[in-house]
Amino acid sequence: MYRSKILKAAGAAGLVAAAMTPLPATADPAAANPCGTGGVFTASTPTCTYTDVGTDTFTVPAGVTSVTVDLFGAEGGGAAGFILPSPPNEGAPGGLGGETRADLAVTPGQTLQLTVGGVGSSGTSRKGEFARPGGTGHGSGGGGAHGGGGSGGGGTDLRTGAFGGTDRVLVAGGGGGAGNGGPLLRGGSGGGLEADPGGQGAGPEGSGLAGGGGTQSAHGAGGLRNNTVGAPGAPGADTDSWGSKPNPGSGGSGGNGGGGGSGAGGGGGGYFAGGGGSGGGRSGPGAPANLPAAGGGGGSSYAAPTATGVSLLKGVNRGNGKAVVSFRYGTSVTVTADTATPLFGQAVTLTATVAPAGPDAGPPTGEVTFFDGTVPLATVPLRDGRATTRTGVLQPTTGHPVTARYSGDTAFTPGATAEPTGLTVGFTEPCLTSAHTGPLTVAPGEARCIAAGGSQTGPVTVRPGGALAVTDAAVTGPVSADGALALTVCRTSLAGPFTIGRGTGPVLLGSGRPEASCAGNTFRGPVTLDANTGGVEVWANTVDGPLRCEGNSPAPLVAGTTGTGPRTGQCRRT
Repeated sequence: MYRSKILKAAGAAGLVAAAMTPLPATADPAAANPCGTGGVFTASTPTCTYTDVGTDTFTVPAGVTSVTVDLFGAEGGGAAGFILPSPPNEGAPGGLGGETRADLAVTPGQTLQLTVGGVGSSGTSRKGEFARPGGTGHGSGGGGAHGGGGSGGGGTDLRTGAFGGTDRVLVAGGGGGAGNGGPLLRGGSGGGLEADPGGQGAGPEGSGLAGGGGTQSAHGAGGLRNNTVGAPGAPGADTDSWGSKPNPGSGGSGGNGGGGGSGAGGGGGGYFAGGGGSGGGRSGPGAPANLPAAGGGGGSSYAAPTATGVSLLKGVNRGNGKAVVSFRYGTSVTVTADTATPLFGQAVTLTATVAPAGPDAGPPTGEVTFFDGTVPLATVPLRDGRATTRTGVLQPTTGHPVTARYSGDTAFTPGATAEPTGLTVGFTEPCLTSAHTGPLTVAPGEARCIAAGGSQTGPVTVRPGGALAVTDAAVTGPVSADGALALTVCRTSLAGPFTIGRGTGPVLLGSGRPEASCAGNTFRGPVTLDANTGGVEVWANTVDGPLRCEGNSPAPLVAGTTGTGPRTGQCRRT
């Protein structure tokens, strides 16, 4: 009874909040087997499965901060038909146990206590059959009554803290036991916010009445006495009905059958327990004691307010209860670059390392996606905890915040870098910011630039392996590039033929991507883009001359571009 008093005084939410206070690490969080003495460990997904009836523990491994718990309450015992008439009626099954599934926040080294409920005992139609205890658990099932009633199934729960009755965090209710006397007298299904009541017959006055199911705030009521000889069912309680020991959520015993008649089913254990049904008796003085008893109610399930992803299902489990705890190890993700100041157009190597947070976790698998700010650069599979990519697409800006995001796998949670790795893309010499007359040649391995205030009069040539960026400038003279690593032209006026071929990196003549910060240009002369393989964008330009694109792979992205000349090949108007 102490649990209901506390609930009235403090409220269920406050009680559970106290129960969920994180524990200090009382066990070695690096222990290889977290499954206690009887749990069975499965490596992928890391899981502890408990099927033995009784109490065991789960110790949270190092690097684990969340677990998924699946609890199943036990089934109630069935019952047969009663002795008369002959042949006897068909019997009734016990109620099925409930299922409670939820995610819990935990700390490494914390110990969780799990108690698996036992199935209720089934009765027969033997006259004078003795009563039997309910299935063990938290709480225990109510006893099956003298006269062939089935006993209730035990509840299955998870506790934290001091593992007391007020420390219950998850509960899966057990099913009620069936009453003796016919197929309608089934035990109530356990589980859910409100468990089902037991079944009762539609016979004359003197038949047993069903025990009620447990709810979120009250035990199920015992079936009322409905005759002069059959006994009433006991309500659910916080004391084991068989051993009289404190055990919150224990089912009420079924009522005995009068005059050796049909006994009722016990209530199922749970968060709040089911009540026992009342026993069968006789329809009147001198009549035979052959009227049916009734089934016990199921026990309710429960999840603390701090649990997430909660599912409370009613009537799903046969036999003994079960507990399953699954988890994934945490990870840490870091990114390094082979240089913090790559030259424009030249590839930089990025390496992501995904390290398990637990020493016994093994190597993570899965994929890593690299990002420049919010822009994905590449997705690469992990090998031995590392993923590497090379990219030459970074544009010449003062800061590129490079991060990595790990996908996770069956044994490891997704993760991401805590802080970005900053890269600054630069050039081999200062940008041209004044007037220049004469040839301008970009040699292999060079990265050159013309910036705001700069103007170029004369031919511009980019040799294979060179890179050129032109921004807010003016260029008069032919521009040609063959095999360039990268070429970017933004907000610039160009007069003369413009020919880019066989480029191996990105070619940007304006860009619609905000992160590129590259508005379109004005071309006064023919523009030719041939056989480039690093991606071509032609965005929001004015081209007063022919625009020809051939053999580029992938095909150029052309948008918002106007002009007076013809457009042919991959750049033709659609």
